Amino acid sequence: MKRILLFLLCLATFYNVQAQNTAYANRMQYIFGNINKSKVTTGYLKEFGVRFANIEVCNGSLSTNNYVTLKEWNNLYNSLYSMRVGTVAQNMIAPSVVNTNLKTAQSNSNDILIAVQHFNYQQYKTNAHTNGDVIITNDKIYDVTGRNPYDSKTLFAITPLKQNLQGSNFNFKLPSNLIYSNVGVTISQITVDFNNGQGYQNIAVNEVKNISYTTGGEKIIKVKFQYTNGSIVESQSKIWVDYINSIPSAQARFNGFGSDMFWVNHAVPGNNWNGSAATGLVTIELAPGHTQLTKPLIIIEGFDPENSFNYLDLINDDGPGGLNIQISQTGQPFLTLNQAIEDEDYDLVFINFVNSTDYIQRNAYMVEEVIRQINQLKVGNEKNVVLGMSMGGLVGRYALRHMETSGETHETKLYISHDSPHQGANVPLAAQALVRHLVGEQISLPVFFSLFSVPIADLEDNVDGLSDGFALLQSPAAQQMLIYQLQGTGAGISINNSTLNSSFLNEYKNMGYPIQDNIRNIAIANGSECGNPLNFNPYADIVNANIQVDLPFFLTNIALAITNGISINPIKVITSVLSTNTDLKAQFTLKALPSLQSKQIYKGRIYIKKTILFVINVNEPLINEKTLNSSSTMLALDNANGGIYDIENFAELPTEFEDYVFQRRFNFIPAYSSLDVGSGNATIVPSDLTKKYNPQSPPSAPKNVPFNNFFTNSITSEAHIQFTLNNGFWLRNEISGTPQIFSCSYACDDKVNNISGTNLICNSNSATFTAPAGGTFYNWQIIDGSHLIASSIGSNTQNFTITTLSTGYGRVKLQVTMGDDPNNTGNGRCGNAVFIINIWVGKPYVFGANPNPNELEYFVDGTFCPIESTTLCAGNYSEDNSRTICVAGLDSNSQWEIVKLSGYFSYSHYNGMITINPSVPGALSFKVRVSNSCGISDWKTFTYNAINCNSNIALRSTESSTYIVYPNPSKDIVNIDLRDSNNQPEITAKISGELFDLMGFSKARVEIINNKAIFSVTDIPKGIYVLKIYINDEVESHQIAVE
Repeated sequence: MKRILLFLLCLATFYNVQAQNTAYANRMQYIFGNINKSKVTTGYLKEFGVRFANIEVCNGSLSTNNYVTLKEWNNLYNSLYSMRVGTVAQNMIAPSVVNTNLKTAQSNSNDILIAVQHFNYQQYKTNAHTNGDVIITNDKIYDVTGRNPYDSKTLFAITPLKQNLQGSNFNFKLPSNLIYSNVGVTISQITVDFNNGQGYQNIAVNEVKNISYTTGGEKIIKVKFQYTNGSIVESQSKIWVDYINSIPSAQARFNGFGSDMFWVNHAVPGNNWNGSAATGLVTIELAPGHTQLTKPLIIIEGFDPENSFNYLDLINDDGPGGLNIQISQTGQPFLTLNQAIEDEDYDLVFINFVNSTDYIQRNAYMVEEVIRQINQLKVGNEKNVVLGMSMGGLVGRYALRHMETSGETHETKLYISHDSPHQGANVPLAAQALVRHLVGEQISLPVFFSLFSVPIADLEDNVDGLSDGFALLQSPAAQQMLIYQLQGTGAGISINNSTLNSSFLNEYKNMGYPIQDNIRNIAIANGSECGNPLNFNPYADIVNANIQVDLPFFLTNIALAITNGISINPIKVITSVLSTNTDLKAQFTLKALPSLQSKQIYKGRIYIKKTILFVINVNEPLINEKTLNSSSTMLALDNANGGIYDIENFAELPTEFEDYVFQRRFNFIPAYSSLDVGSGNATIVPSDLTKKYNPQSPPSAPKNVPFNNFFTNSITSEAHIQFTLNNGFWLRNEISGTPQIFSCSYACDDKVNNISGTNLICNSNSATFTAPAGGTFYNWQIIDGSHLIASSIGSNTQNFTITTLSTGYGRVKLQVTMGDDPNNTGNGRCGNAVFIINIWVGKPYVFGANPNPNELEYFVDGTFCPIESTTLCAGNYSEDNSRTICVAGLDSNSQWEIVKLSGYFSYSHYNGMITINPSVPGALSFKVRVSNSCGISDWKTFTYNAINCNSNIALRSTESSTYIVYPNPSKDIVNIDLRDSNNQPEITAKISGELFDLMGFSKARVEIINNKAIFSVTDIPKGIYVLKIYINDEVESHQIAVE
């Protein structure tokens, strides 16, 4: 699981001073200080230690809940280490040493090594207290002479040291130096079931066993030990096999085998940068028929700290970074991007970093040397194509441009950036805070060599992945890329404005792009061209675990999984539930970044919680509570548009997490970064995060896109560096020399009309309406109001013209269906979209109070003319006496005329909102008419009844809404608050708000938290709007005037 930390890309310096919390140690010494340690004959007492994993289930028998991962194997060992009592086990090898032994052994072996631990330990009998085996006084345990209070137990656990495998044929080995045990009995036989259909097979210690698989996926490894005393123990683990057939495919595509392999992991060192050099491992596979390097396509991998992404991943995978993705449409001959590259006669050159965590500049110098050697090997006049994935795009761009400024010729015609972070990458800051909070903390654990010996165990030794991940936090490449970073550990974490990040980005932007010989620079961004954010709001809960959860389980499945993915090839997480019952508990709240606000985004604390002998409760803090606030300069990047990371692609989240894990997908490479908006010279503001980046009409300077052509996905953001049917097809056209501009912008779900044209037509007039560009077909229809139309032209073109009759007024609903799939077969690259525009014909129409259904033919949607009481309050009750006058057909020239008819009252009026102030109870009435550019409406009379509300409090409460909205009118900020704090929705109610114009189009979504909200209307045109507040299945409406 150490890869799951790779997303955390920054760190200042490691804290040498580490916090210690001795509360648990003191508590244990108080409870156990009087026991007779010699009775603990194994040297291990379960109740004394900390159960970092559920050791009871690893009892030598197989069950559905005791699959052991490498992380949990370590946690089991760490648990035993914390349970040492007396001197019997005082020489047990420290967990950090064992962990190092495992890593060193596996890194020095080509075999899949299996580690084993088999220990006997003791625990209190279930009835030890009630049976009189011990005495408990004031939470202190005392032995009883002549009584044995302990039961003997067994822990047996195995794990392969590599759990994510690629290929089909593997060698397994069980080394003698990786068997840790205190049982003191000789092994007579070892058998293993490798889940390859062969059942249990005999294997000797240190024997290499060759195993073949014919399918991939999750495989269960079962190991059985039999001893000379007749005892048998079993344990099981899982591996993930990314199956690749060892027999080359006959399919015409790059396959990584045979005589076409020109270089295989050929080491190429670069020139020194700042005193040292980087090395790359280069693989070259020639196109069919080539005997020499002729037409190179150079692909540079991304950030890959564990070197788990290789050439076979590139050509065989259909996940992120893999070329084996279909780019042909249904009904066409099957074609993958891999095949398409080969069909274009390219020789494939893959650069694999030996150390991808090194400085980007140093690896760029290495890529320069690769290009030099490629150009020396190359025959003919073909120029290179250079494609960089993720960080590889930065390395490639730097290398090409540096060669130019150094006076070298790189012979490259095309540079391709694939979702590369030209202006940085994002990782949820709250997840960074969680890991930093834990890393470097220590646990004070007493070990009863004497009552005063209190050794210290590091938390990262007990939560696998923390220590390895923390080392990556200091990697230069990581710090150079991450937009928002933290520094410090434990209680000392704080926001870090990394100079390494800013200095690199300044150097990088000042270098610019390669320009030699009119090189073409293009980009694939995995963000949405529509600018759609992910489906949660800024400052939304990511995790809200206000109950105590098991820390190892939580970290494996959520906290560390969130941070997995910066690697080009994130590892599949092996499913396990062994860490669901431990003594290590956690409470966490993680929030997405708000927009330009300083708010608390992280709060967390760690406990040790357990019960001893059903009587003594232990609930001691292990790591004190820590909180972290965002900075007011930070953009809401976690939910922003861009290349995403989805933890559910790599980890199957347990159902236990559904109640407190709310977000699984996060923005990793913001679209503005992958498109290098403004070339790094423009200040990015919140509106840039939702901007449409359409290659047909790209943004203008100063926030232009500096690429000759670029691709963005249509509606939703895609997985980071994922090749798809559409971007793969677009890329095929680019490398074939027939570039196309690809856009599905018409499919964007805009908050404004997608049909351009007027909303008002006078009688005997014509108007033309234009649908979005990009469709291969258009089909216009008049859905409502055809009785007002004299003629129409252009029903199958992008432009549609209608002419109105000389008389009549009302609404016309115009609809266009367009796209690239006229038969609606699902075979279009963008698909179809339907757009509607509502048009008013003729003079306005004034609705009566609470319009009846017959009037709705004149309006877009009857729900936007609210149902309101015809009873008013006599006296100065201005808010309660506000009423809506609904009008259809208004325009910028509209004038209102209100004439009092009867009753004693005054009023104030702003467009469609009238506030009536009756001076005395009784009936009152007035009439209204309104003009527009086409004429004046008929009069409409309104009648109300004023009462003395002082004697009708119940009536007023019943008629009042739950919320009040103020100020109204407003020209900037609008507040939503409870009308009465004693009358609020139930605490579990789902509450949200949305602002509509009077034509029914959504203008803004409003997040209501704790029954309050503030939103801005500064970017909304003047006019009347309706705010709908949804409370579970109920809706209340408020009319808002924007000045």
